[in-house]
Amino acid sequence: MEYTKVNLKKKEEKRIVNGHLWVFSNEVTNLDRSLRAGTIVDVLSHDDKILGRGVFNPHTLIAVRIFTTVNEKIDRDFFSKRIHQAANLRKMIYPNKSVYRFVHGESDLLPGLIVDKYNDSYSMQLNTAGIEEYQGVIIDILKTDFGAQNIILRNDTTARELEGLRRHKEIIIGDQSIQLVDDGFIKYKVDLLNGQKTGMYLDQVENRHTIIPLCKDAKVLDCFCNDGGFSLAALKGGAERVTSIDISSAALKNYDENLTLNEFDKERAETIEDDVFDQLKKIRDSENKFDVIVLDPPSFTKSKKNIPQAKKGYYVVNHYAFNLIEKNGFIATSSCSHHIGVEDFLEIIHTAAKKAKKKYTILKIAGAAPDHPIHPKMPETKYLKFVLIKVIE
Repeated sequence: MEYTKVNLKKKEEKRIVNGHLWVFSNEVTNLDRSLRAGTIVDVLSHDDKILGRGVFNPHTLIAVRIFTTVNEKIDRDFFSKRIHQAANLRKMIYPNKSVYRFVHGESDLLPGLIVDKYNDSYSMQLNTAGIEEYQGVIIDILKTDFGAQNIILRNDTTARELEGLRRHKEIIIGDQSIQLVDDGFIKYKVDLLNGQKTGMYLDQVENRHTIIPLCKDAKVLDCFCNDGGFSLAALKGGAERVTSIDISSAALKNYDENLTLNEFDKERAETIEDDVFDQLKKIRDSENKFDVIVLDPPSFTKSKKNIPQAKKGYYVVNHYAFNLIEKNGFIATSSCSHHIGVEDFLEIIHTAAKKAKKKYTILKIAGAAPDHPIHPKMPETKYLKFVLIKVIE
């Protein structure tokens, strides 16, 4: 079968040859804006050497997302093979778990597709016009090959707007969008239709477990607590008191339900609905101190132009943390902005500690859980930074 050909400009093929899966519109010589978004195309070098095959969108910065570098059809068999490969990897990583990231986009060589597994339910995001073309195929594979009882579409991301797609969410199969899950230590009530991302933040699961042994009899501050993942881990570890801050009343309500589900003592769990930056200033002025502080903010930037502002935001919250930490305390700090690299984040932490006149050592530097693999040639997939710090006094 012949596919439409897209040629790259001279000297633009190196990144693609090295394995990157995105072709940008300014790298293409023959950008045909009359082509329908989602059209399968072959990507060629300036001198007509085939580099890969993918899906085209003439209206976005990323003009082509490459699906394969060999001569194969992009059809049901193709998606079945790739999805089974992703599923088999997760079974190896987590042989006894039923909740994890099932397909992780580019890192599983399925650009634009996110699928999370919650027991026998699957929450799915189709973030590009190319992957949207195969919605029916993917749903059929999940149902037929993996026995999906419920499939929820979480097509409510801003990425879809950039692709010219409408934002929406709906239950496609089944009627059970509420799931009770267990991450090995903590139980959660997860709303796959209305919860964060595809239901919950699965990328931080193993990092949350990291703080459990540090929280025995500790006073813990959890900033940007969301549904309470780190707060619940602290209580599981025997924290004396956990103060959890989030601006979302819905998130705090979910946290309260998770406290009940785990039968934790709510007298040990204080919640504050407020802007974290405002609340940290109030806590600093009150001179309260904590043994463990968790910083897990949302992404402070989605684009390069906002990097300086994002760095300032990370500096401010980390500086507050170093000022609020008790002697010999622990700080677990994260960034999910892929535009902020690991070295930049470590430098921000160091500057914040120096300004607060605190010495520290780093116990752990981690990323997302292994069900969120990193594509070695796509730094965009290496987004999460988690740093566990021991303050030295």
